[in-house]
Amino acid sequence: MKMKKLTLSLCCLTLAACNSMPTSGPSQSRVMDLQNQNTENLPTVEVVEVEDNVATALFNQQQAQSFSHFANANSYNGAVNVGDTLDVMIWEAAPAVLFGGVLNQSGTGGAQLTSLPEQMVSESGKITIPFLGAISVRGKTPEQIQKDIVRRLSPMANQPQAMVRLVKNNSANVTVLRQGNSIRMPLTAHGERVLDAVAAVGGATENTYDISVQLTRGSEVKTISLEKLASNPTENIKLRSGDVISLLNNPLSFTALGAVGSNREVRFSAKGLTLAEAIGRMGGLIDTRSDPRGVFVFRYLPFEKLNAQDKATWQGRGYGVGMDVPTVYRINLLEPKSLFWLQRFPIQNKDIVYVSNAPLAEFQKFLRIIFSITSPVTSTANSINNLSD
Repeated sequence: MKMKKLTLSLCCLTLAACNSMPTSGPSQSRVMDLQNQNTENLPTVEVVEVEDNVATALFNQQQAQSFSHFANANSYNGAVNVGDTLDVMIWEAAPAVLFGGVLNQSGTGGAQLTSLPEQMVSESGKITIPFLGAISVRGKTPEQIQKDIVRRLSPMANQPQAMVRLVKNNSANVTVLRQGNSIRMPLTAHGERVLDAVAAVGGATENTYDISVQLTRGSEVKTISLEKLASNPTENIKLRSGDVISLLNNPLSFTALGAVGSNREVRFSAKGLTLAEAIGRMGGLIDTRSDPRGVFVFRYLPFEKLNAQDKATWQGRGYGVGMDVPTVYRINLLEPKSLFWLQRFPIQNKDIVYVSNAPLAEFQKFLRIIFSITSPVTSTANSINNLSD
């Protein structure tokens, strides 16, 4: 009788401890309940069910980072602007009237090549030419300036010729930034491209696996991997004046947690990673433990990247510029279409990919605890009964 009471007491204690059994993380239902919690200690969390529209929207957002999506802009054609330095040479055929050398017996000079001092285009867009005064050169190519000078000198000089050369291009350049080395690269009529800027700064000195190239044009900023830029000609677009190219060395990683083959931090290249590839790299789901309905991606979304409607919603919850919105994406792998969604869902730096335990796995864990405790008790009771006999 006493042994029965002891056994019953142990079972009761075990049942009481059921709720405190160690697990690898919250269950699928507990994660889904995050969106319904309104406590002061926990932030409001957006739980998004991944389906066709969500996967397509996230995929399109990533594709929008392509440099080829920049609006077509007129490339630099060699036109002169304020601040540029020009070299002007004028030649007059014999008998030279305006630019001749020593006068001959007829009172005219021989043929002469006259090189004027280098001049910087003034704020008003002009340079000064002898006998012509200030002439406007802003917005004109060197060839157009040459023709303009010859046309205006023709009534005064004998068969004048002019040569105009752009010595220093100060008005049309791009800025190239790299850790330890930054330059201003002047543009030419050749039409420099993004890879020309990367080469001009010395290329990537670190592992190209981690290098991203960021192009800032006006108010638009797009970032792609150096690997993608080098392998896809459509990304190597022509530069325009004022562009800023930055070479970023940012090792990317996500963290794998829960019922997966390996709980660890996983690095990936700047080229990017899909959720399908991420699951493969973390060893897949554990068949005996994982809940295929509970595959989650935990992510902070910058407030600035939300659409207007979502911004208004989160502003009402106290969020604003400079803050990050906690978001959870959930994928149900029991849905056959989810295998397509996995291939379009992009992983971002510092994401947490979590797979919850199946309810049955928790129950089996409970049974193992029960039997590990009661088995020795049962054995002891049998031994006592045998002695009493």
